Amino acid sequence: MSTQKKTTEDRDTDPAFHREEFPFYWIVNVYARYTQIMEITLKKAQLDVSGFRVLMVTHQYGKASISQIAEYAMAKMPTVTKIVGRLRDDGLVTTASSEQDARVTEVMLTDAGRQKVEEAMAQASKVFEKGFKGMSSSQVAKMNLSLSKVLDNLNEL
Repeated sequence: MSTQKKTTEDRDTDPAFHREEFPFYWIVNVYARYTQIMEITLKKAQLDVSGFRVLMVTHQYGKASISQIAEYAMAKMPTVTKIVGRLRDDGLVTTASSEQDARVTEVMLTDAGRQKVEEAMAQASKVFEKGFKGMSSSQVAKMNLSLSKVLDNLNEL
């Protein structure tokens, strides 16, 4: 349940800690629910969440190295390599060695990949709209700023 109401019993049990007042409780639960919904939603486009992330990063940058995708998609390089291989086999991306450094593999969308991104984005936008229903664009921007600050702080550890 996503309400922040506390019962008398909750307050009497442990006055020092209530999970509903702990921001990471909300972050973890929002992420888990978002992932569940996106898995179901992306099946309509014959994609999973990890494939969607790789396609979206590649779409955003035009072409991206495996290491860039891993960084931006918050995934390990071997995992991204496997996902890229699967997407290549499905005809959604192509790969080539970088002209600047032949050790670097660059990933580019094919026409089918661009079409898949459009299809997936149409599905994902419905999730976004529902998730942020009742929030102004300024509230969403403030939340993004706050979460960005939390991430920056955690990256300092």
